[in-house]
Amino acid sequence: MSEFFFYLFAAVLILASLSVVLARNPLYNVLSLVVAIFSLSCLFVLLEAFFVGMILLLVYAGAVLVFFLFVVMCLDLKTIALTTSQQNRYGWLGWIVGLSFVSLFYLGTQSFIKAQTLGVSSIRGTIENIGQILFTDYLLPFELTSLLLLIAIFGIVSLAQGVLSSGKEVDT
Repeated sequence: MSEFFFYLFAAVLILASLSVVLARNPLYNVLSLVVAIFSLSCLFVLLEAFFVGMILLLVYAGAVLVFFLFVVMCLDLKTIALTTSQQNRYGWLGWIVGLSFVSLFYLGTQSFIKAQTLGVSSIRGTIENIGQILFTDYLLPFELTSLLLLIAIFGIVSLAQGVLSSGKEVDT
């Protein structure tokens, strides 16, 4: 029965991730991202990494994506139609991003195959182990992430105050 739910949430995650990238409306992008994070959290819970699954759900779907949704609703983004010459101008950038994605996907696949040959790890995803690793080995990235979230909060508040105080839309 758990295999059924694993494949169900994996399929929902793939479809929601594609919708994040392919949807034209920014509001649909953010809502699809909420569904993708919920599906990913369910996959972590199925893999018995309860702490990671709940933190992913609470922090990202509960806080960060609410900020994204708030920004999208405040900015009132409009779709811009690009001409063919404008689209071709950024073609090389698309090729670079695509090739780097394929190369990173290849490296990730090789790492996964190598990890499968090592066998089962004795380290479990308990709160104590995650906290120990997070506050020793990954302290700098953890603090930089919190600083980035703080800056995002200040940006959202300043955007909202600018819209509310002037009564006009913010030009982007």
